[in-house]
Amino acid sequence: MLSFKKINMKKIIFLFCISLLTISLFGKEEDILTLTNQLKFKGKVIKIKDCKVKFSAGGKSYWVPAYDIYSIEFANPEDEVYINYINQEQVNKCFSGTNDADLYHGKAGFHVFMGVLFGPFAMIGAAVATPTPHSGKNTMLLSKNQDLFSDPEYLSCYQKKAKIKNVTNVGLGWLGWLILVLVVSASY
Repeated sequence: MLSFKKINMKKIIFLFCISLLTISLFGKEEDILTLTNQLKFKGKVIKIKDCKVKFSAGGKSYWVPAYDIYSIEFANPEDEVYINYINQEQVNKCFSGTNDADLYHGKAGFHVFMGVLFGPFAMIGAAVATPTPHSGKNTMLLSKNQDLFSDPEYLSCYQKKAKIKNVTNVGLGWLGWLILVLVVSASY
């Protein structure tokens, strides 16, 4: 009779262990990455580095730039990546600067117009300029990061992204002017 109880107890312990393993595997929560276009992805945040997030979903890993990310919901607050994310203020400041420049740094029409009027000179001007959140009235009005406007890390990331936007818009204006000249000259 004693051996019967031991066998049952072993089976019960074995089933209990299998149950715990199954629950831990299927009950695994995933991080949620929401993009600025409101698409949501479930997976795992692997790394946050240089204003990019390495995100794994469906067995594949992707690097997502900070300016494309609206939010990240971490499933486990004990996760090492999450703890590092919270502790690295510079990364947060860089994310904020890049996002603010992408979302709020205006003057796109002005830069396209300058590209049409002055072409390569406007391109040089946009490349050497140092845009700041103070020079963009939309950034001043809409950004929730006004306390970071004088932080060097925030400003560096903001200026990089805003400068890229400005040079791109000037280039589009210059390209538009060149196409217009080609079309007009081809019609003669």
